[in-house]
This record gives sequence, C-alpha cells and structure tokens, in this order.
Amino acid sequence: MPLQSGSTKILKAMKRGYTKEWFINRVEKLRKECPEVSISTDIIVAFPGESDEDFAETIDVMKRVRFDQIFSFKYSPRPHTEAEHLVEVDSEVSSDRLSYLQTLNNEIHDEINAALIGNSYKVYFEELIRDGYVSGRSDNNIVLKVKGSEELLGQFRDVKVTAIGRTILTGKILE
Repeated sequence: MPLQSGSTKILKAMKRGYTKEWFINRVEKLRKECPEVSISTDIIVAFPGESDEDFAETIDVMKRVRFDQIFSFKYSPRPHTEAEHLVEVDSEVSSDRLSYLQTLNNEIHDEINAALIGNSYKVYFEELIRDGYVSGRSDNNIVLKVKGSEELLGQFRDVKVTAIGRTILTGKILE
C-alpha cells in the first residue's frame, strides 16, 4: 500500500487521492479481516514543502501501522513534472529524515520478528542458500530458512520459528 507520506498536506501536494486518515482506516480494515496480513509501503521523505510537522505525521503513521517492509527514498525531482520546479528540502535535512525513518523501521521490524519466535507457518521453499540452508516464504510473506537441501525446493512444509534476523528468520521443519 503506497503511503508516500503521512501528511495529508503533502499527499495533496503529491496529487494523491487519499488522506492520512483514509490510509490508516484501510489498514485497520485489512487487519481486522486478516490479522496476519503483511503490509509493505513506499515512503518519500523531503518532498518539496515538507515541514518538520509533516515529517512527524509520517513517523506517526509508521508507529501506528508498523509496516512489515518499507521502500523509502529521498525526494528527487523528475523531469516534466510540476514538482520538478518546486523548492527542494535541504539535502542534510533530507538525509537525516531518511536515516531516522529507516532506523525506526528497523526497530519496528525487530520487534515484529521477535514476537514470531515459536510461531509456526506453512512455508513454500524456493531457494538454496549458503551453509546448507533452504529458504522460502510463508503465505503472509515471512522469509524463513531451514537446514536442508534441494529436495525441499518446490515443497510446502510447516516450520516453527526458532531465531530471528533482520531480513530472514530461522526455523525448524515440524514433522
């Protein structure tokens, strides 16, 4: 779900057809219907005119939604767009905002992952990785690795999470 910004003012400047409140409402509805849904988003920091208060609105959405994954970028002008001629936010401010956003996302992601230890998921194995592991994804997009070999590729198995990492969890196949 592309948030882009948590500020309704900035969303309007970006010509998005939604508000912060609309976005949060849709997330709440999704999670009510499917509590284990995995939600990722795109966020652009330092769009022209973004104030500290606007950026704080984006941080508020990050803390409330707790995305499973974000794709985050500093604003960069695109040729032949209205925004190409707008005054950009200071480069140092842009970098600081992006760094803060990504650090917050890592903290949230670590908390989400820590809560998964002991949970079991049906995993489809799709890739051999180093050190004798095979990785795959659960139906709610959790990436897990287990000790194994190529005979697991293309198979579904129930896996219990035993350890966490930033980008991949470690598990054990349940027999």
